[in-house]
Amino acid sequence: MADLFRTFAAACLLLCAYAAQAATSNPIRLSDAVRPLAVQLSLTLDPARPTHSGEIEIEVALQQPQRHIVLHARELQLKQAWVELGARRHAARVQVLPGDRIELRFPMAVPAGRSRLGLQFTGRLQDKEFMGLFRRLDNGDWTAFTQFQPTGARLAFPLFDEPGWKLPWTLTLTVPQALQAVSNMPVQREEAAQPGFKRVVFEPTPPLPSYLLAFAVGPFDVLDAPPAGRVPVRVIAPRGRAAEGAFAAGITARIVERLEAYFGQPYPFTKLDLLALPVPAGFGAMEHPGLITYAAPVLLGHADDAAFQRDHVPLSAHELAHQWFGNLVTMRWWDDLWLNESFASWLGDRITAELMPAWRWPLQLQAARSRAMRSDRLASARQVQQPVTSDEHFAHLWDAITYEKGQVVLAMFEQWLGPERFRDGVRRYIDRHAWGSASGDDFFAALGRLDAALPAALRSFVGQPGIPRIAVQLQCDGGERPRLLLRQSRWTSLGAGAAAAARWQVPMTIRTPGGLTRHLLREGAETVALPDAGCPDWVQANAGGTGYYRVALAPEPLRRLLALPQLPAAEVLAGLDDAAALSQAGELPLADLLAMAESFARHPERLVVEQAAQVLLRAQPVAAALDASATAARWQRAFGERARALGWLESPTDSEDQRLLRPLLVPLVANLGADGALRAAAAVPVQAWLRGERPPGERPGAALLATAAIDGDAALFDALLAEARRTRDAQERAELFSALGRFRAPALAQRARELLLDPTIDFQEVGPAVLAAHNETPVLRDGLLPFLSQRHEQLARRMGRDDPGWLPTYLDRACSSGDAERIERVFARHAPRYAGGTHTLAQTLEAVRQCVAWRAHQAGGPA
Repeated sequence: MADLFRTFAAACLLLCAYAAQAATSNPIRLSDAVRPLAVQLSLTLDPARPTHSGEIEIEVALQQPQRHIVLHARELQLKQAWVELGARRHAARVQVLPGDRIELRFPMAVPAGRSRLGLQFTGRLQDKEFMGLFRRLDNGDWTAFTQFQPTGARLAFPLFDEPGWKLPWTLTLTVPQALQAVSNMPVQREEAAQPGFKRVVFEPTPPLPSYLLAFAVGPFDVLDAPPAGRVPVRVIAPRGRAAEGAFAAGITARIVERLEAYFGQPYPFTKLDLLALPVPAGFGAMEHPGLITYAAPVLLGHADDAAFQRDHVPLSAHELAHQWFGNLVTMRWWDDLWLNESFASWLGDRITAELMPAWRWPLQLQAARSRAMRSDRLASARQVQQPVTSDEHFAHLWDAITYEKGQVVLAMFEQWLGPERFRDGVRRYIDRHAWGSASGDDFFAALGRLDAALPAALRSFVGQPGIPRIAVQLQCDGGERPRLLLRQSRWTSLGAGAAAAARWQVPMTIRTPGGLTRHLLREGAETVALPDAGCPDWVQANAGGTGYYRVALAPEPLRRLLALPQLPAAEVLAGLDDAAALSQAGELPLADLLAMAESFARHPERLVVEQAAQVLLRAQPVAAALDASATAARWQRAFGERARALGWLESPTDSEDQRLLRPLLVPLVANLGADGALRAAAAVPVQAWLRGERPPGERPGAALLATAAIDGDAALFDALLAEARRTRDAQERAELFSALGRFRAPALAQRARELLLDPTIDFQEVGPAVLAAHNETPVLRDGLLPFLSQRHEQLARRMGRDDPGWLPTYLDRACSSGDAERIERVFARHAPRYAGGTHTLAQTLEAVRQCVAWRAHQAGGPA
C-alpha cells in the first residue's frame, strides 16, 4: 500500500497541474505555485462537547521558493504552524485573510521542491447547519458527522480545499472509548489514548478531493448486508435502528451489480458503508467513497412501504453511480458539478428502471423535465455549466438546473446518439481519467468520438440559460410532400423579465402518422420534409417526450394531439406540462388548459393522473381568483369520486397505485375541493391515534394529519404539539410539525409561527416544515410575511450562516402585485447579507410576478 500511495502522490503532480490551469484567473482559486500531494490528519473529538482539536500535516510541492503560503480555514483557532525542511521544523506566523483563507509566513524562503506543512488548531462542531464537522443530539445520543461539500472542510481543519487537488488522506480520530468511528476506509488499528478515549487509525485513502473525505463518531448500530461481489456492505444506523435498514441492505448489492455492468468495471473502493444521519429528509444524501451518508428517513424505513422504496432506490442508485462518475473520476472545478450530478441522476433513474420494471420509472424523467423548466423559465435563470468565481455561486449550484435540467439534456442526447454508443462514450471517459480529474470538455470529447456534431450541440444547452421554444407550423400546399416549418426562440412567460436571446442545436425526433423524422435544428428557422403521403392529421414534435424544449402548438392542433388514443404516457406528461406553460405565456386560454387537465383525471397511468392534478394545482392561484366556486367544483368533478373511494385509511386489498395516489388526491379534494365530509373524516383516525386507540406503528400519515389540522381547534393543536415533543421518531416529528403549520385559525397559525423561535425545538426540523406549509395557503402566507419581517433577526440567530437568504422562497407561491411589493420591501435590506441572497430574492420576485401577469391576462386587467 505504501508504494501504491507514493505512486498516487507522484501522479498528483500531473493531476494538480490540470487544477492549476484556471487558478490564476479565478479570484477564489488558490495559487498554482503550491501543490498539495498528501495529507495526514489527526483529530480529537467528543460529540458531546462543542469543540474539537487536531493537527494536520500536508506534503506540498513548491514550484519556486516561497516566503508565504496561502490555504483555507474558517472559524478555526490556529495554535501553531510550521514547515519541515529535512530534519528541521521552522515555525510560521499565521495571518487571517478574507475569503476563508489564512497565510503562513516563514522567517526565510522555503525552497522549491517538496516540503511538509504542519498546523495545530481547535474548532467548533457546527450545530445550526449540516455543514463542516457538525453534531446532532438524537434521542439522548450525541453524534458527530461531516459534510464537506462544497467548502465545509475548512470549518473542520486548515487545508487546500479545491476539488482539483486529489490526494491520499491518512486519518486518525481520537474519540470516546464507548463510541464508534467510521470513515471512507476500513480501520487499520485501534489503540488506547488518554483515559476514556481511544485512537482509531484508518487505512490511507486513494486520491480524493477534500470534499469527499468523510467520517462520523457515535454509538452506532450496524447491519451487515449482502456483499457487492467481494466488497463488504453495511448499513450504519443510530442506536437501536439498524433493523430499519433491511430494505437498503437488500437492494444495495443489486444496484452495484447493475452499475458495474454499465461502466464495465468493478466498484472502485474497498468497502461500502451506508450511514444514516439523524437529519431531516431534505438533506438527501452525499456520495463519499466508501461511506455514503443519507438522511435517516431515506435510508431507514419500513421495507414494505411503497413510497419509502421509491424514495430510496433512485437516491441510492444516484449516490452509487457517483462512485465511478464523480469519485473515481472527479471534477477539476465546481463549474462541472452539473456533470457529476446530472449524470448520476440520469444513470440512477436508468438503474432504478432496470431493477423495478413495475414502477414504470422512465416516466419520472417527465417530473425532472417539469421541475427544471419551472426554474429555467425565469429570465434570471443561470446556465447549467455555471462558472464559479465567487462564493455567491455556491448558494445556487445544488438546484433543478444542475440536477434535473442536466439530467434531461443527457437523456435527450442519449436518445439521439443511441444507448450503446452513449454508454461506450461514458466508458471511454471513465477509463481515460480514472483516479484523476476531468472536465465537461473531456466528457464532450469522449462522446464526440461517436458523433462529431454532438459536443457543440451539448454545449448549446449547458452553456446558456433558458428553454428552446419550438414553434411548429404544418405546411401542406402546392402539391408537394408535407413539411414542417420549425422556428426556435427562447421561451418567455407573461411577466418575465428581459432575457438574452439564445439559439440552440436541438436534436428533434418528430412523429406523424407516416413515421419518425430525426432533425438537428441549428438555425432560427428551418423546414423539414415529412414522410407522409398526404397532410397528416397530427404532428408530435417531441416524440418520446425526452426533448428539453417546449413545443408551441396552436390550441386546436394541441387539443387534437392530446386527444389521440394510445398516446404514450411520456408524451401525455410532456404535452400537459407544455400546455400549462403555453397558458402562462398567454398562448392557450386557461379554460382550455383546465379542460385538458380534467380530461386526464381518469387516465389508467397513475403518473398521468398525478400530472393532471399538478396542472390544476399550478393554475389554482389564477383559477380561484377568477371563480373560487367553479374551481372547487372542478376538483370535485376531476377527482372527488376517486378520492372518496380511496378514503383516508389503507386497506389490505389496495393496489400500489391506490396507496400512492391516496396521500395526493384525498387531501386535495378535501381542501381545494371544499369537501367537508372528507375534512371531518380526517379528524376521526387522528383523534383515535392521539387517544392511544391505534397501534403505535399505525400512526396517521402526513396527509391525514395535515387535513385534520385545517379546521382544528386549540385542543388538537396542543395534542399534536405534545406528540411532536414526545416522539423519538424524527419522521413522525416532521409530519407533526408540518400539520401544525396548517391550522387556519389566526391565533393557532401565529402559534405555529412562534414555534420557529422556541429554543426547545430544533429549528432545522420545525422551520422548513411550518414555512413550507404556510406558503401553500394564501391566508397563512399573508400572516407569514409580517412575521418574517418582524422576527428576522431572531430567526437568523437560529439558522445557519447563510440560510436566512432562502426565506423569500417560502413566499414564492404568492400571486398579486401587492405581494411582490411587500416581499421586496421586507427582504431587499436583508438579502445582500447572505451568500446567494440577492439572487434568491430576485428569482422569488420573478416567480410571483409571472403568476401575477398570468392572472391579469386571464382576467383581462391588472391583478
